[in-house]
Amino acid sequence: MMWLRQVAMVSANLSEAERQLKGLLNFETAYSDEGVEEFGLKNIVVPSGNSFVEVVSPFQEDTAAGRMLMRRGGDCGYMLLFQVDQLKPVSDRVSERGFRKIWETERPEVSAFHVHPKDIGGAIVSFDEMRPIDEWVWAGPGWQSRRARSAGDLLSCTIEVDAPDQVAALWAYLLGTTVQRSQSGHYLLMNDGAEVRFEPPAGSTARGLVAFELCAKKSSLQEMSLDHAPVNVCGVDVLIRPNNANIG
Repeated sequence: MMWLRQVAMVSANLSEAERQLKGLLNFETAYSDEGVEEFGLKNIVVPSGNSFVEVVSPFQEDTAAGRMLMRRGGDCGYMLLFQVDQLKPVSDRVSERGFRKIWETERPEVSAFHVHPKDIGGAIVSFDEMRPIDEWVWAGPGWQSRRARSAGDLLSCTIEVDAPDQVAALWAYLLGTTVQRSQSGHYLLMNDGAEVRFEPPAGSTARGLVAFELCAKKSSLQEMSLDHAPVNVCGVDVLIRPNNANIG
């Protein structure tokens, strides 16, 4: 089993990013995880249904996030976090390919690791096994009471890469699934129905995570226009849209 649980963006101005997200998602308080300080980062995490939106921001020099800001020329997509029911098979497949784990943890409540973006392609990817399975430790205690009011679960994310078919096949192998194909390109279908889409660059350079969609909450549907457009937050297009199969 695998689920797309969290998307992360990087911003040079965390307070401005939080202000933009509040206007879009309508939440009271975001969680700040002190654990990310080991990477030289501050962050906020916002629960949206059973999914999560994160923004990280470097406060030290020479961090991976800071270097990405420099390469991309500003705020941009950063990371994807997948929950798996069993981490070991994924870890074995990562080792078989000789890919680099750039961070790893083993705790009573979670086992997780990150894979180097140059190895997996498109973004930093985290694979996480939670105990219990319905928790998400990165969002802090009691996250269920802090959910966004305007949006629910992740419906999709879009990754720009130079070879979408090859990168999609690699991600599928590591996650233990298969690549789906449509007229618009290649995608992976998660067990919760979310799609991870792979597209060629729109410009001269592949930008990694460029967009994601969230399910509209029932309570916010009347306030939404059916021809609504994505909102750009931290260089990523965020769309909240109705989805009858997944509205929370």
